[in-house]
Amino acid sequence: MTSLTNMTNMTGLTSMTGPTRVAVVTGAARGLGRGIAVALAESGCDVVVNFSSSEEAAAETVALVEKTGRRAVAVRGDIADQATATELARVAVEEFGSLDVWVNNAGISVLAPLVDTSAADMRRMFEVNTVGTMFGIQAAAAAMRRSGRPGRIVNVASELGVQAFPYLGAYSATKFAVIGLTQSAALELAADSITVNAVCPGTAETDMVLAERSSEVTVTGLTPDAVRASYLDGIPAGRFCTPEDVGACVAYLASPSAGYLTGQSVCVNGGSVLH
Repeated sequence: MTSLTNMTNMTGLTSMTGPTRVAVVTGAARGLGRGIAVALAESGCDVVVNFSSSEEAAAETVALVEKTGRRAVAVRGDIADQATATELARVAVEEFGSLDVWVNNAGISVLAPLVDTSAADMRRMFEVNTVGTMFGIQAAAAAMRRSGRPGRIVNVASELGVQAFPYLGAYSATKFAVIGLTQSAALELAADSITVNAVCPGTAETDMVLAERSSEVTVTGLTPDAVRASYLDGIPAGRFCTPEDVGACVAYLASPSAGYLTGQSVCVNGGSVLH
């Protein structure tokens, strides 16, 4: 595991809500993770940007964080490996001085009929989406308990974590499990002033969703435009979810204002699934 460090010389900065906090965001090189990292930076957090493959994309996220006046460091690692979560927590504390917010965002999906989903695909999704989230909760809780400071853990689940859809049954199962981890961790960590909540995004036109859409074209025989329209037709708000929508929700859950909110799963989906 290698780390890419690109930090400003600004130290001791404060936000409108108080002293600088430090956040870890997994899978933050692009898509929802990038939106979350930027939103947290805008709310006053220095950010540890986790990525698994693209150094270039991670560097772009770092640059966007720094543009807000915050500091950032990018750290490569597969979140399905427990050593990655341990390293992310270490970097947060050693580079920035604390760990206040942890966002388990990294995830993967495979769209296929459940009866055709391979065991290998199921295992990999479970390792990244569910076990990786558990590793993140464990690393964050350990660091936050050591510091004695209040903490915020936010797990990015999915609206498929509260309602299953066709062709994403295996993925949905991993996200239902994330909701279970969220609720259990919230109960166990409440006495330590650590809140644990889940954000359940709806359909966003990220790389992952675009890949799902391509697979659905193959599975259903519909045209790409027809598949896209079918997704959009199911959203009462009339538009797709954006990284900024999810980032705003995560930033609120990570804020001092959300200190009495824990164990909850908040859908950010324009009304496509009510929960």
